[in-house]
Amino acid sequence: MKARTKKRFFGKYRGVVEMNADPELKGRILVMVPDVLGAVPTTWALPCLLNAGVKSGIHVIPAVGTNVWVEFEHGDPNKPIWTGCFWGSTTEAPVTPPPQSNPIVPPDVVVQTVAQNTVFVSGNPATGITLSCGPPLLPTSPRITITPAGIMITDGKGGSISIIAGVVAINELALVVK
Repeated sequence: MKARTKKRFFGKYRGVVEMNADPELKGRILVMVPDVLGAVPTTWALPCLLNAGVKSGIHVIPAVGTNVWVEFEHGDPNKPIWTGCFWGSTTEAPVTPPPQSNPIVPPDVVVQTVAQNTVFVSGNPATGITLSCGPPLLPTSPRITITPAGIMITDGKGGSISIIAGVVAINELALVVK
């Protein structure tokens, strides 16, 4: 008698997030992977993470409708793993400053939510780190910028606090504390 062989699926497959509210809070998602399962979503797909330890790690869950890469443990379609995301078009990519012209400077790191809340870590040490709430390139977005020169906090409506060389300035020079 011949043993039944189950079809195996190796490699990466394109998928779309159907549900991201994991009741076990482990970063799992339900995914549609048409090339493997047709119109049926996967079972809960485990995440493949950069770092995951006891009470530590990186926990970023893709939104419903996000494109994701999916693999299957030992090729088993009942053991899905989501391994990352991809943008379907350039309009889906996060808003970032123009490309760097100096290839010696390390690349920038951008973490941005769907609401465009952004953490921007520049590869250029002089540019530093910027946290912004809302579209990062709009002057009306509140932000905190930290550079080797100092710290600048703006509310996007004209209010600001800067700390540069031991001097605190509020609303530019309206109040200066040395």
